[in-house]
Amino acid sequence: MAGSMKNVLGSLQNSLNNKPYTLSQSFLNVFKKGSGFCDFDFSLKDGTVKGIALIDPKFDPPIRIMNYGNETFSRDYIKNSLKKAMELREKLSNDKVIDIGPKSAYRLVNDGSDGLSGLTVDVFADYLQITTFSDHWHPHVRFISEYLLNETGKKGIYWKISTKDQQISKFYLGEGYELDQTNQTTLIIEENGMKSYIDLLDSKSTGFYLEQRQNRQIISDLFKGRNGGSILNLFAHTCSFSMAPCVNGHKIQTYNIDESIKNFKIAERNFKLNGLDTNYHKFSQKDVFTQLEHLKSKSTRFDVIVLDPPVRTKGNKFGLFTTKDSYRDLLELSIPLLNPGGFIAAFVNPQSVSESKWLRQIGVNNDLQNNENENENENNNSNNNCNNNNNNNRKQFRIPGDDNLKNDLNEISQLNIKNAKFSNFTKNILPFVKLPKFKAVQYFDQTPDFNVRKGDESIALQLKGVLLKNKVDYSKTKYYSHKQDK
Repeated sequence: MAGSMKNVLGSLQNSLNNKPYTLSQSFLNVFKKGSGFCDFDFSLKDGTVKGIALIDPKFDPPIRIMNYGNETFSRDYIKNSLKKAMELREKLSNDKVIDIGPKSAYRLVNDGSDGLSGLTVDVFADYLQITTFSDHWHPHVRFISEYLLNETGKKGIYWKISTKDQQISKFYLGEGYELDQTNQTTLIIEENGMKSYIDLLDSKSTGFYLEQRQNRQIISDLFKGRNGGSILNLFAHTCSFSMAPCVNGHKIQTYNIDESIKNFKIAERNFKLNGLDTNYHKFSQKDVFTQLEHLKSKSTRFDVIVLDPPVRTKGNKFGLFTTKDSYRDLLELSIPLLNPGGFIAAFVNPQSVSESKWLRQIGVNNDLQNNENENENENNNSNNNCNNNNNNNRKQFRIPGDDNLKNDLNEISQLNIKNAKFSNFTKNILPFVKLPKFKAVQYFDQTPDFNVRKGDESIALQLKGVLLKNKVDYSKTKYYSHKQDK
């Protein structure tokens, strides 16, 4: 038994050297508590490591490191963490990175990275929503609510419980917003001029994805300088990607596909709230995969296609879809519906599949490195609309390193295999197959108010994506004339 504990402590030493913010179940026995908030002080071979952890066996992994240092868990610690979170958002606002005005919506506390693991706080105009992912936070919600109401001056608090055993959302403290005669929400937020209804009593979704704020603007800017355009919005939710360009004055038509009639009722209500004519926008409550095949048979084409699928879903004929294994298939189904020179905006939750594996799966290479030097024979006047205002904000696009993956690929490349059936693991490390006729021109991230501290990406990072542009061969389009060869 002593030898076993010695091994565990040795493994803990190796793990803590990198200051991780999650630990596996194998380390539960070295903490004083088997569950709850725990102050730890480990005397290890390389020195003492102190901090605060939240231990919840319902988590995976069950140990979340909230903070390293001499602080202990207390109301003062909670208050100081909330204060730091508010100061960070105020700084982002002063730097004009986010809007924290009276009608805005943003994340005030992000799970983990603001030092309060298992807790988020979102702002929706005059109201706050606290979400708890662990029962251990429940005794502290009253204190947190009273502190936030006093510090922010907001009207009321809504509390969402999101654990494995319970999914509820309710009004909690202060003043609640009114419901209309049909029992629908009257709470409205505004983002870059776009108004949206928010439902804080729905335990599944408020009807609006805060983390996509800057990405909605990027999609909208693709239509700058154009007389019109079209969007195919897949897994459209409440269609905010379709609505944003219209609110910004772009005359476009949209085709939105989602299986939820509730989402589309919210979408239609939002379009009317913004004074937009829904006759130019199709809301198709259908299975996405089946509808893609139908649109292909109709030779329908779009300028921009948005892919934001759930981690896991089923198609009537397609079968099981997962972002981990089937994203390339979704891309292949979508590409025939894209106009020459068009864009595909693809998003993924990196908690379901690592960024490196996802990029390999969809066939995206390190295209942005060569963008500045690339001279393509394209008609830039009609198709080079990739948000000129965002050129300076482009990040260096790269596939994150994975040394184990590289070793596996080298080993496979040395094998003389002609015909074989591969396991799912082997499929994930097969040689890279580039997506033909596309280049990556923009890298998508979640908004900066969704704070992510280094080492806590597995919990705090919820969104990644890439904007792909079709590389046009104009000799095969109606825009090409043989006179150009003379």
